[in-house]
Amino acid sequence: MTDNDDINDVPADETATEAEETAMLRKREIVAHVSQDTGQSKADVRLILDSALGYMRQGLLDGNELHYPTLGKIRIKHPNREGAKPMYRLIPAKDARIAAMQESDDD
Repeated sequence: MTDNDDINDVPADETATEAEETAMLRKREIVAHVSQDTGQSKADVRLILDSALGYMRQGLLDGNELHYPTLGKIRIKHPNREGAKPMYRLIPAKDARIAAMQESDDD
């Protein structure tokens, strides 16, 4: 197994057909889970998640790499070919427990 086995390159504008074939976590499910897990209201969780994810999105669009240890690393790759679509590159975290420990070491 190589490091590249964990890398997923996905076209930035994935077709609806491909998206429908894959199980998808929806915003309402994420909000409900985080609300139940933390005891915060769904409205507060929604506001916080929208803010955090919006910040992450803008950082990626500005050319930054996103590193969140429990999730992994994400960056947008722009191919050199003219007309080629940007690709999101995701390198998933290997183990959430290890990633959480590394995150606490970074603080």
